[in-house]
Amino acid sequence: MMLVPHYIASSNIEGVGLFAAANIAEGTRIYQFDYRFVMIISDAEIRTMPDAAQQAVLKYSYRGKGRERLVGAVYYCADDSRYFNHSNFPNTRWVEGEDVYIATADIPAHTEITCNYGEFTEPGDWAIESVNA
Repeated sequence: MMLVPHYIASSNIEGVGLFAAANIAEGTRIYQFDYRFVMIISDAEIRTMPDAAQQAVLKYSYRGKGRERLVGAVYYCADDSRYFNHSNFPNTRWVEGEDVYIATADIPAHTEITCNYGEFTEPGDWAIESVNA
């Protein structure tokens, strides 16, 4: 779940993104993983959805990494955290064991909040195109 004031707007990275609505200090907790805001949806269930719904779900889903990686299902972010865009030089980092993203530097208001998808997905899982594979 998102822990900081934020908004969704057009992104220079991809489509829309997550932006700071106020200044965020380095070290601030940005996001806390909370199962109440993450759905687990099976590939079989996704295949029963109309094509447009499948694409919408898959766009904001991931399979996880390591022991948390799902097989035959995806995690779907049900809050605004799904709008985190990837950066090779993100302004947040994942803190293993605490299940949080923290700011790695001061993030001025109206700056896009980014993360590195490699912190929570396996290589090749960054964009789930289909559940038919």
